[in-house]
Formats: sequence, structure tokens, C-alpha cells
Amino acid sequence: MFPDQLAVEIRLSDTRAEGGSLRDLVATISAVSDTVAYLIDPDERIVASSVPTGREASIPRLGRLLAAIGSQGEPPISATVLPRDRRLPLRRHVIAPVAHDGHLFAYLVLACDDPDDSSEDLVWIADRATIHVRGEYLAQRRLARVAWNARTNLGRQMVRSTTYDADLRACAEYLGVDLAADRVVVFVLERGRSSGSTVDAGRLSDLVAKDLAVEILPIRGSEGVLLAVKVPEDSAHAPFLDRIKGAVIDGLERMGDEQAVAGLSSVTRPGQLRRAYREAREVARCLDRYGSPDTRAVGCDELGPARLFVANSDENSVRIYVHDVVGPLLNGGEAMRMLLKTLQVFFESGRSIRDSATVLQVHENTVRHRLSRVHDLTGLDVASTPNDQLSVQTALLVLRLQGHHAVPGFGRGTESTLRTLA
Repeated sequence: MFPDQLAVEIRLSDTRAEGGSLRDLVATISAVSDTVAYLIDPDERIVASSVPTGREASIPRLGRLLAAIGSQGEPPISATVLPRDRRLPLRRHVIAPVAHDGHLFAYLVLACDDPDDSSEDLVWIADRATIHVRGEYLAQRRLARVAWNARTNLGRQMVRSTTYDADLRACAEYLGVDLAADRVVVFVLERGRSSGSTVDAGRLSDLVAKDLAVEILPIRGSEGVLLAVKVPEDSAHAPFLDRIKGAVIDGLERMGDEQAVAGLSSVTRPGQLRRAYREAREVARCLDRYGSPDTRAVGCDELGPARLFVANSDENSVRIYVHDVVGPLLNGGEAMRMLLKTLQVFFESGRSIRDSATVLQVHENTVRHRLSRVHDLTGLDVASTPNDQLSVQTALLVLRLQGHHAVPGFGRGTESTLRTLA
């Protein structure tokens, strides 16, 4: 190693030894190479840049630089000198990939306007610099993994605990987690998989957190993934639940996980996350066992207490139960479909004949006649008998989960289905 090369290596090593960030490293690289230096990630985001004093430079797009070396989407293997391009703001560019085990972190680019500079020197500096930059990326990734694990362990303890002891509070304070906040638990599992979920908890958490701009604690469990979503103090609960549901659906779609479904708990006070976990898990199990492919996420409040029966009973027994309760209404064309729709509106309207008639835009006597017709066909008096009402509501819930055409499914929101039925 020549004296000048040794001096460069010492400067780079000293920067890292002093705890320098990526920005500090790029500044050192710019200083030792006397070039405009910048770090750009594969999404063309400028991670860090440094321009020597007295110079001005605009940074060209990454795609343009890669096109200059004939790259067809594959990064160069090592530092590469780009052919001179008069359209670029500076006449000489060296681009080097920062990668590890097939993962591309970023590109390091050195640019200058002096055609007499030695390309060999710039290539050597770029190659050595990428080693130090890669080391910093790996260190940051390790730290991020440690922090993620710490937050996951904290979230797991919060779900298990009904009171928060001093150690848990100290950990939360260190990690910047708000223990006093209300939360919604989201339970995500994959259809047909009882254990060993492959859902990427970290990525889903990041996508949902970015969409909602709130704190989320991701937790990987034996059956699936939990997200403990912080509810902002000034947020109305129902609209925010709708936002969570939409963000989870969008996140799963962006991840391309077609088999994953999610259950949402109600908004839960601190110290009650264990209950919220049970609610969300029961909803997810309902979707796993009976849900249609079009239903990706459902809120606890949409299913009501019947979810406990639907989530934990034998599947075949539940299907037989539904047939026994509303079987006569499942076939018979438009007339039977209208009876099912009337039943759904009746329950959504708080069992009010008047409100049901308003939603259906019919006379109140028409609603009474239809309920009487249901009584004749099924033997169930839904107009006045609580047990019969519960039986039919439970059967309708299963039909909704299955995506039956006569009753509304579960959309992106958790609001009442009356608007859909009207």
C-alpha cells in the first residue's frame, strides 16, 4: 500500500472508529478524493452527500448513471468508471455498489470535473470506501434488529400483563414507548396454517405505521403476528379503526400475501391488551375458518359476541347449524334473498320495524310481513323472541363471513352495513 493509500485508509478507519455516521463517512470520502461524493439508495433517495468547498454540483438520477455503463437492472460488481457524458454536470463519475450477501444497500458515486485526475486512484478509493460504508450499514442493521427485538419483547410483556411493573416501565421509557396510550391489537394469520406463520411482521408493521403515522409494536407469536397499534388521544375510535383496517389491507396487498387475514380488537385501555389479543385472535380465526377470499380484515365490533362461538366450534357443526337455522332461506331466488336482506337490516337497525322500513324504503307492514314469512319458513320468531334473534344473527354472521350474495360482506371500514344494504 502506497503512503497516499495508507493515509486514505487511516482517515476512513478513524471516521468509523469515532462513531461516524454514513453522512460523516461520505464527507471523509469527499475530502480524501477531492470529489463530489454521494450515497444513493436503489430507490434513488439521496442518503448522504458532500460537496467540496467552493464547488457546485447537481446530482444526476441513478437510472441515468446506470444507463451510462449499460446496466440492465443489475448493479456493477465493483467500482466502475463511467464513460464521459457531456450531458452530466460533472465530466468524470465513478460508481460503486455497497452490497452484502446479495443485498444492495446503496451506490457510492464520486464525481469531479478534472479530466486529468487518475481514474485508477478514484476507483481504488471508491472500492475501499464501500467496505467502510458497508460496515456501517451492517452495524446499523444489527442495531435495528436489536431494537426491534427489544420492542417486540416489550410488546409481548404488555399483552401478558394486566399491570405494568417498574422494570417494564423503565424498558418502555428507554425505547420511547407510551404505556399510557389506548391501543388496538391486530392479529394476522395465514389461512390454513395453524402455526409457523410466514407473514413478515417487521415489514407489515412498517407499512401500517407509515400509513397511519403512529407507534406500532410488532409481536411474532406461535400462530401469527400481532400489531399493537397506538391510538392518538384526539382520534375518534370508529374512524381510526376504519383507518387501521384499511392500512392493514393495503399492507398485506403490497406484501403480496394473499393468504393472510387480520382481526382487529376494539380500542383497549392500558393493561387490557390480553383481552384485546383474545378479541383479535377470535376474529382472525373466524376469517380463517369461514371467510371468503375477498375478506382480508374484520373488526371485533363487526362480529359481536357471536365470534366466540364461530371461532371455537367445530367447523362442520357450525355449517350444519347455519343450514338448520336459515337453510330454507338459502335457496329460492329473489324472494328468499329479500328475506335475508330484511333480516340483516332488521338487526342492523336495532330490531326496529320503523328504522328497517326506512332503510329498505318499504312500508312498515311489509317488514312485518317478511318477518312473519321467515317465521313460517324457519319456525323462528325473530320479531319478538330473543333466543331466535340470537340464532338468526349468528347464522347471518357466518353467511357474511362466507361471502353469501344475499348479505353484505365486510368492506374496508368497520362501520354499519346499513349503507350497503340500502
